[in-house]
Amino acid sequence: MLAMFAGVLPVLSLHSRMAALEAVGTTRFHRGRALRLTILWAVSMAIFLGTCAISVEGRVLEVMAGALPGWTGLGLLSGRMFGWRQGWILPVLVLLLVSYWSIQDGTGSYPRWDFTRSPVVDQPTSLGMSLGLLAVGIAAYRMTPWRLRSLLKQA
Repeated sequence: MLAMFAGVLPVLSLHSRMAALEAVGTTRFHRGRALRLTILWAVSMAIFLGTCAISVEGRVLEVMAGALPGWTGLGLLSGRMFGWRQGWILPVLVLLLVSYWSIQDGTGSYPRWDFTRSPVVDQPTSLGMSLGLLAVGIAAYRMTPWRLRSLLKQA
């Protein structure tokens, strides 16, 4: 749950009272906004993982580090769908679903789709799932209203 907070917190900084004006902003504005988000995310990861390195064992820290991109991707997707202030909705929903359906089997492993509990060494697909969610979130972040309209006109 703490990794989810660290991954989603930078996404919440995208909320603005001038969202309608920002949506039609120039390319330079959107690049600066993406750079600010990237810096905030890197700082958030560094602070979170640095703090956790003091109190958490290495295997758990590895799981948290592997899950951070997935939580951020879900936050970006949720922010684009529901508004940047509600960037936490999809991550919380996924956390509830994963907590309910991701039960450890008798061999001590979790399902392949669970990116929140499997160490990267044991389940490399969990890191792939996490990076895939980040890629989907970045694609959703880049879908500004004018890009979405131009894609719909082409289809």
